[in-house]
Amino acid sequence: MTAPVLCAVAHAGGLAHGPWPMATAVLLAALLHAGRGRRGWPAAVAFGAAGALLLALGLSMVPGYGRLPWGIVSINVGKAIGGLAAAAMLPSAWHWNRRCTAIAALCLIAVPALGWAIGYLQWAPAALPALASFAVANAFGTVAEEWFFRRWVQDPLQRFGAVAAVAGTAVLFGLAHAAMGPVFMLLATLAGSAYAAVYRASGGSVWAAVALHLALNVTRVALFGG
Repeated sequence: MTAPVLCAVAHAGGLAHGPWPMATAVLLAALLHAGRGRRGWPAAVAFGAAGALLLALGLSMVPGYGRLPWGIVSINVGKAIGGLAAAAMLPSAWHWNRRCTAIAALCLIAVPALGWAIGYLQWAPAALPALASFAVANAFGTVAEEWFFRRWVQDPLQRFGAVAAVAGTAVLFGLAHAAMGPVFMLLATLAGSAYAAVYRASGGSVWAAVALHLALNVTRVALFGG
């Protein structure tokens, strides 16, 4: 019942209005419960529908949800609620190893360096208070994105092999950021391949992918501003 409880808090704080947020939150909780840890087509349909609903929340397609201003950015309340609900209903343990460290180091160096080398990113270090507020706000969106792309995209693609799962997830992650322009989409695809690789190297720890995703976003803002 994580989603309805969080939605009620959002309503109380003026960050959700009308019937759609609570109706969506209740439906998401029901679908996650129906699809979690079960087999058969009813569970598969419920799980798929939960993923579609989580995607709709992430894309701000559910009316009634607002945004919470937070420092230099704002928090997408609907996306945050969806991500936290998924994390609560589909828990993942923390695992990290040397392979994860190697992948993370390569990602944290190569992706910003490429963006800077091609002139897409400009050196503009962020102030510490702004960086801290960004890290807190971005954590909510990162959890939502990683739970969706690992549980609903990468895990199902594993049946086609590890390479297909990592590559397919990376391409879809890049396409999800197409609105930011072709260069950002390319960088997102490269970053997405690292997130997917860390997820696999860690033995399926979504939190490992969250950690790398958040670290890269914070690194970008720390070195190149918003």
